[in-house]
Amino acid sequence: MSKERARARAAREAVQAAEREQPARTRARQDRRRRWRPGLPALPTRRRRPRRYGALPTRLRLGLGFGWLVLQWLFWQFTVEPRTRLGLAVLSLLALPLLVVLVRTPSRGSSR
Repeated sequence: MSKERARARAAREAVQAAEREQPARTRARQDRRRRWRPGLPALPTRRRRPRRYGALPTRLRLGLGFGWLVLQWLFWQFTVEPRTRLGLAVLSLLALPLLVVLVRTPSRGSSR
């Protein structure tokens, strides 16, 4: 029975030795790969967070709403066919969120 235990112990020690050598082999392989291919520059340690947009000021929201109503009124005055009126109204309605996103908030004071 002691020969079986010795064989089992030897097998366990071989597995443990392989597990201990695995990180060293992985590091060596990564070092070899880094030498042969150009790497990207290292990232800065402190990364900037993406900017979040705050709520638009009330005055700007009122201005956008009034401008949208004026555009609607102009479309309805200068177009005759109902399908054209409806199409232009839908287009201006779809353009309103784009305008809201593109307009900078003046109270932010950013230089961009």
